[in-house]
Amino acid sequence: MPNNAVKTEPTTDNLILKVRDLSKTFPVKGGVLSRIIGGVKAVDGVSLDIHRDEIFGLVGESGCGKTTLGRMILRLIEPSGGRIFFDGIDITDLDRHRMRVFRKRMQIIFQDPFGSLNPRKTIDSIVGEPLRIAG
Repeated sequence: MPNNAVKTEPTTDNLILKVRDLSKTFPVKGGVLSRIIGGVKAVDGVSLDIHRDEIFGLVGESGCGKTTLGRMILRLIEPSGGRIFFDGIDITDLDRHRMRVFRKRMQIIFQDPFGSLNPRKTIDSIVGEPLRIAG
């Protein structure tokens, strides 16, 4: 497919983001010539759907790939495999200029747990507050 062509997939029921089998393996280099001797799987086969007006939170232990997944969805890091559809358009292989247009419509908020968790509040009140505000 030419670089300027856009692959589309039919949107279903307000689906804004569709991620299928997304993965990222970072190369491990070694030896005198710094050849690739292996790889570290940071994300392996993640699929998810996010609908318009939906609040989506990704939670997991430190080092499980949350930030890598978010950066791949924005294409700040290139995925090793899988597909990313935004508003029905396959953005996985878009060039830098066209991707910049899509990023203006996307938002991921990375949180620092030390800055966002109040030790005087319960987890229920911390997680529940934004949900109550959003209705």
